[in-house]
This record gives sequence, structure tokens and C-alpha cells, in this order.
Amino acid sequence: MTAPGLWQIAMPFPSPLRHSFAYLLQSDRGFVAVDLGWDSDEGWKTFTDGLAHTGGTLDDLTGVVVTHGHPDHYGLAARVHQSTGAWIALHPAEYPQIARTTADRRRRLAEITSWFDRVGVPPNRSVDLLADRDQLMLDMSSQWPDLELVDGATVPDTDGQLLAVHTPGHTPGHMVFHDRGRNILFTGDHLLPRVSANISQRPTSGEDPLGDYRASLTRLGPFGDALAAPGHEWTFTGVDRRIRDVEVHHLARLDEIWNAVADGHRTAWDVANTVKWARPFDSLNPRGARAALGETMSHLVRLEREARVERQEGSPLIWLPIADPSS
Repeated sequence: MTAPGLWQIAMPFPSPLRHSFAYLLQSDRGFVAVDLGWDSDEGWKTFTDGLAHTGGTLDDLTGVVVTHGHPDHYGLAARVHQSTGAWIALHPAEYPQIARTTADRRRRLAEITSWFDRVGVPPNRSVDLLADRDQLMLDMSSQWPDLELVDGATVPDTDGQLLAVHTPGHTPGHMVFHDRGRNILFTGDHLLPRVSANISQRPTSGEDPLGDYRASLTRLGPFGDALAAPGHEWTFTGVDRRIRDVEVHHLARLDEIWNAVADGHRTAWDVANTVKWARPFDSLNPRGARAALGETMSHLVRLEREARVERQEGSPLIWLPIADPSS
């Protein structure tokens, strides 16, 4: 995708999605990037080559806005900070994603291990679900942002054209950005054209991320006719239609998970093993399994808020059905 003064860079990403997108917007002052990419030498070369393609250099990069703090969007932040004079902006609710020290990284791993106990991962499977622990620690960004970006803010150095909109759900501080001049909506991972965003209740998430996410989708109403420029896959139109599809998906998943609890599955681990994921749960890699468990938890918490299940505190949490009002 290109438009006058706008370029899209496909950044290499070691996942089935294959790449994430960084976007470059040109102004009289230089370039502002929307998202960066996975931290790797290949990714850094791809980003700098993308700048060169526009006729610019790293010296022309004035700032970076980031939709959220996951490593496929924020990973290159440290290299940008070291190699340019550009500011980096992030919503403050994303700060817990940043691990500035080795102690922070170890604390994050300890939180994940405790969460495994809470969701009912069998002790003999915890090691499998953290088989990538060394890479996981490396993926945690240590770069603190320069600017705090909040809902309704106009992004600096964009001639007043780029508006920040807080859309929590995928992460607590996720933001989308609307380019008012071009009517382009940079959706990050909030809204993707084919896959549904992972909405997880796990360490560093909100208390009710699925509730937050569904409420955030309604915030995109004013941008229904915009061209959506997502963090993955491809650009698309029909934002309103895609929102309806995603809402239908989550309603069906809520029913699926309620039925699993009603059938006697009592822990998030047991429920996750019954859900019809894109691939069987027991075939997922560690990152995918953690995401599936987090997604299961977010739906269980939402069902609890809707008084369709109740929890019994303990290690693990136990979930019990309440009569389904839709039956």
C-alpha cells in the first residue's frame, strides 16, 4: 500500500503471519513511523531499506508512534533510539510490557509460571509451555518511550493529521491512529482483515480484556469508511462489516466455552483443550498455547461478568456453570 506521503514496509516476523507492518508518514519535518517490527538484523535492514526507498535516511526519522508494546510492533525501538534522534511514543498502560533489567525479565517469567498454576496447567506441562523461555526473555523490550501518548492526542510532527484513539483489549494500552487527511486507520492488532486478534487475560493484561475489547470496537464507528491499515495481513475496507464479523466470532466463542464448562470442564486448561482452535491445542507451539490459554481465560472472565459462570478461588481456579440465559 502506498499513498502520497505514505509508505508501508513489510517487516519479517517469525510466526505464521510471516510479517508485521511498519508505516512511514512524511511531513515537512521528516518521517513519523507507525509501529516498527521484530528486533533482528534482517528486520533492521528491512526498515532502513524502506526509509531509503522513500528517499529518506535515519536522520530524517523524527518520531515513532507504537500501537502497543508487543515485540513484533515495538521490537526495534531500542535500535531506533540508539541510531536516531527520533522520539518514541506509547500509551502509558503499555509500560508494564517493558522489562528494563534482568530482574524485570525474571519477574515476568515468575508471573507467567504463577499464572500457569492459576489456569490449571499440569505441572509436567509447564516446562513445555516455557520451552522458549530464553527467546521470550530476549523479546522483552527494555526501551522506555520518550513521550506518553493518550486518547485523543494529536501525534507530534504530523501537521495535526494523525489522531490517537485508545482501544484496549489486545493489550491495555493498545491504540489505533487515524490519518484524517488520507482517511486511513492504522489498526495495529485491534482489527485485522482475516484472523481475530488474540484477546488474553494473563499477566500484564487488564482485568476484563474481552469486555474492554468489545467496547473498544464501538469506538471505531466514526471511521467506518476509512481504509484500514493493520499490523498484519493486508489493508482492507469495510471496517464496520469486519467489526460485526469479529463480534459474531466472540459471541460464538463465549457460547462454546460456556458449553465446555457446562459439560464439566473446570479449569481454563481443560476448557482450552476442548475449544476448536485453528489447529488442535496439543499441536500449538509454546507461544500459541499461552495465547490460547489467555483467550480462554478472557472469555471465562467475561462469562463471569455476564453471570453465566462463577469462579471458585484456588490454585487452580475452578469454573462452574450458571444456567445459560439464552437457553
